Amino acid sequence: MTTGRSVVLGDRRIALADDQPTFWERVAADSWEPGTRRLIDTLVDASTLFVDLGAWVGPTTLQAAARGARVVAVEADPAALDQLGRNLAANPGLAARVTVVPKAIHPDGGTVTFGARRKPGDSMSSLLLAGADTTWQAEALTPAALAERLPASPRRVIKIDLEGAEYALLPAIAPLVAHANVAVIASFHPRVLAESGETEVAGATRRALAAFAGWRAHRVTEAGAATEAQDAAGIDAVAHDEWLFVRS
Repeated sequence: MTTGRSVVLGDRRIALADDQPTFWERVAADSWEPGTRRLIDTLVDASTLFVDLGAWVGPTTLQAAARGARVVAVEADPAALDQLGRNLAANPGLAARVTVVPKAIHPDGGTVTFGARRKPGDSMSSLLLAGADTTWQAEALTPAALAERLPASPRRVIKIDLEGAEYALLPAIAPLVAHANVAVIASFHPRVLAESGETEVAGATRRALAAFAGWRAHRVTEAGAATEAQDAAGIDAVAHDEWLFVRS
């Protein structure tokens, strides 16, 4: 059941049935990740498979589906999954293009522990908060196991927003980016990593970026992407935390 709320993503009006009215007000005001949303409009079309790692309640999943893409939405927060499901049910034409994977993405697979500072579903749950007061267990898929599930497509765009878990994931990302035409939109969270107890944030960042050695890196700005470096392994993802990586 819809709530009567809706938002325009790209050029399409999307019905909303989740518990995030304040968040969607930010989207409507163009104050939530405008660069990422503009990149999706630029990079994603009906020939694209959009892999949404950290789909939350679906803002980028719904936008990519509205662009005509097939979407694989990976989310491990049960409260977020419930709201994502409601938003998809409110947009059945888009839901037909979306496969939800209710698991975590993790280099080792198995069962992992998530935590939230406030409550599940708040968009900031993380594997780095396993010591928080609010925690839960989630089954995890490795990048290789997820890659085996992905359908063929002419183009693959991967969005990674994992509230700090990207630092451990990216060194194992090779199976997901083993595609001739692939782009990755990645958010880095150096403050979350530091708060988790990591004392060598710069070193962890260098190890994560090594996955993109030889790729072109573009700093994500509010307008979209600005050319930054020909070798992504040399960028500063501590000073600027959102990047587009494109295989050279």
